[in-house]
Amino acid sequence: MKKNKIILLLVFLFFACYSNAATVSVRILTTKIISTFIFSPLGCSYFVYADGQLLGDCDPSGIFQMSIEGDSIRLKTFERDLGKFAGLKMVSKESYAAFKIKSVIPASKVRTYDNNLEISLSPDKKQFLLINKVDLENYIAGVVESEAGRGTSLEYYKLQAILCRTYLLTHLTRHTSEGFEVCDDVHCQAYSSRANEDNIVKAVLSTKGLVVVDNNLNLITAAFHSNCGGETCNSQDVWAMSTTYLKSVKDTFCLNQSQARWQRSIPLEDWKAYLQLKRKYPIVDSLNNAKSFSQSYGRSVYFTDKDLKIPLKIIRADFKLKSTYFSIERIGDSVKFSGRGYGHGVGLCQEGAMQMARLKYSYEDILHFYYKDVNLVDISALSYFKQE
Repeated sequence: MKKNKIILLLVFLFFACYSNAATVSVRILTTKIISTFIFSPLGCSYFVYADGQLLGDCDPSGIFQMSIEGDSIRLKTFERDLGKFAGLKMVSKESYAAFKIKSVIPASKVRTYDNNLEISLSPDKKQFLLINKVDLENYIAGVVESEAGRGTSLEYYKLQAILCRTYLLTHLTRHTSEGFEVCDDVHCQAYSSRANEDNIVKAVLSTKGLVVVDNNLNLITAAFHSNCGGETCNSQDVWAMSTTYLKSVKDTFCLNQSQARWQRSIPLEDWKAYLQLKRKYPIVDSLNNAKSFSQSYGRSVYFTDKDLKIPLKIIRADFKLKSTYFSIERIGDSVKFSGRGYGHGVGLCQEGAMQMARLKYSYEDILHFYYKDVNLVDISALSYFKQE
């Protein structure tokens, strides 16, 4: 009975967290320093609020231009100048509403988003802060399309949706001090627009509320990457964070996919200079011994040669390599890196998981292949735990 009460409490806390997160605040166009942009509804109507007061309506054909003028926002339509304000909100009248946004300065392509938009200026008044106030599941659909692309199977999208939802709920406080919850960059999760593919929307709706927890009912770190090259990594080998569920697994499903292999060559003298000057290789005369390294029979954590020991993740970062899963050999006056996979290698291998889905594995099977000792939790099960 005591165990049941603990489970009930944990699930209740999770449910409360999820309920509070029904709408997510996402800073969009994060990497652009925008000083002028255009907003227009996508076949729906919006209320326009300026400094907290209802300014008017924006019908489906309405277009607004917003630009920075001094320390304020100048708001215009094609017909008139509506004034200068400290902040604006575009609030949808319909739950299905969406809008288009186009940066004018600097110029960029049109993007589309669901639900609402809040507009303010950065503390230095040099750029817009654009916050998409979006339904959580609409956001998840957009992330899935941004992270996984289009044209993949429904079963894979179901798993990706669950992982993206889990990741979101473990990072909701990442940017709260800045006035929003998550950004649209890979620092949080890629979110470049609303979802347009039907299979993605179906996958998100069919898995609504599902997240992944470990055996202690804690939300997992839902790590994923493009391609592991045939073997995923232990979390502690990449992030110095040991978990029960992010363990290395042999993966043959990704071996013939697009990101499975790569090569890069650098001048031999550059490699020797790197070892000697940046990595303080101790014995100059033995640099000739450090021209080969093999990971032919499985992943390593370190590049080693005599007294030299460099974490492979450091070499990857220094040379901007696709992964840490590489071998090195000398070819003439060059050193060739023959690599496998793309990304940090922890958790879900996306290309391997996509192949498993094509081979008719269920999303549950794929989940348990890449993550050990985990469970799917549905918030609708809360009533069951209450009865206990």
